[in-house]
Formats: sequence, structure tokens, C-alpha cells
Amino acid sequence: MEIPLTQSQIEEEIRIAQVEARPADFKGKTLSRLFFIEKEINVGLDLENSVIRESVSLGNATINGNINMKGSIIKGAFYMSSGNLKGDLILENARIGCSVNLVGSKISGSLNFKNLAINGFASLAKTRILGNVDFENMKIMKTEYEGLSIIGDLYMNQAVIQGKLNLIGAIIEGSLDISVACIQGSVDLTFIQIDNLLIMKNTIIKGELILKNASYKRMIKHFA
Repeated sequence: MEIPLTQSQIEEEIRIAQVEARPADFKGKTLSRLFFIEKEINVGLDLENSVIRESVSLGNATINGNINMKGSIIKGAFYMSSGNLKGDLILENARIGCSVNLVGSKISGSLNFKNLAINGFASLAKTRILGNVDFENMKIMKTEYEGLSIIGDLYMNQAVIQGKLNLIGAIIEGSLDISVACIQGSVDLTFIQIDNLLIMKNTIIKGELILKNASYKRMIKHFA
């Protein structure tokens, strides 16, 4: 079994990467955790095909570059609430054992969550995204944590997306909430499977809303 990188080893690679003006390279590595709460990192983070044994904790952090976690396994949560990412967030084909929390964060690039699998929920409430959001074939599944059932919801309420929102073929075992969100581009829900509610109360969509073959229990479009 590979010995995980320590926090000091992770910080040293980031320091060297900053000097060499390149992304910090953790491709294929095993890390106990990635913990940079309220820190600023002046390079991108390349964690493609990495394994994180615990959680990714980047709350209130500023990352000056992309975060690439394509194909990674995160056994805990991905937490970047109130973070500032000056690049793209790539979680394509990744597996996350707990929740994804981007509440109140700012993403200067795009989100690529194609084929991402999450056990728990994902919240992008009050998130501002300057690029596109690609959730094609993403799965958000119900789970249990310490005896509690966690419904597989996707929260995007009050989010602002400057580009398009793609949820083609996504599977959400709870509800999708995009109430009071503002989306400048199109919203494509073709073949989406939502086991509970599609909540679109006071949602502003400047582009086209595509609901071809979308499946959901009920749509809520207005506040009670």
C-alpha cells in the first residue's frame, strides 16, 4: 500500500511549483488529505488520478489556477465553501465518498463534473461561475452517515452562471433546486433522472430550457 504524502510534503511541492511557475504535481499520488483552509496558493493543483483518503478542505481559500482532479478518488468530502478559484474545477470521472460543498464560492473558469459520482449531496448555492457548468452523466446518490440518511440532492439555489448548464443524462436521487438562480446560457436537462422534485422558483434562464425526456416527480415553479 502506498504511503500517503504528508502535509509538509504537499506544502513543499507547492512551494517548488510556485518558484518554477507550474502547477503543483500530485498526479497519481495518495494523500491523507488536502487541507488549505483560508490559505492562498499561487499555482494550480494537478491531482489527476490521485487518492485522497480523507477530505479536500479549501474553505475560504484562494487558488490561482486550475484544480484538476480528473479520475480521482476522494473518500471524504470536497469542501470549498466561500473559496475563490481563478481557473477551472475538473472532477470528471472522479468518485467522492461524501458531499460536495461549494457554497458561496467564486469560480473564474468552468466546472467539469462529467461522470462524477457523489455519495451524499452537492451544494453550489450562491456560487458564482464565470464559465460553463458541465454535469453530464453525473450521479448524486443517497447514502447513510453515522446512522443518518443523506438524500442525494443538488442545490444550485441563488447561483449565478455566466455560461451554460448541462445536466444531460444526470441522475439525482433526491431533488434538483435551481430556485432564484440566474443562468445566462441554456439549461439542458435532456434525459435527466430526478427521483424527487425539480425546483425552479423564480429561476432566470436567459438561454433555452431543454426538458426533452426529463424525468422528475414534480416541478415547482412558484413560491407558495
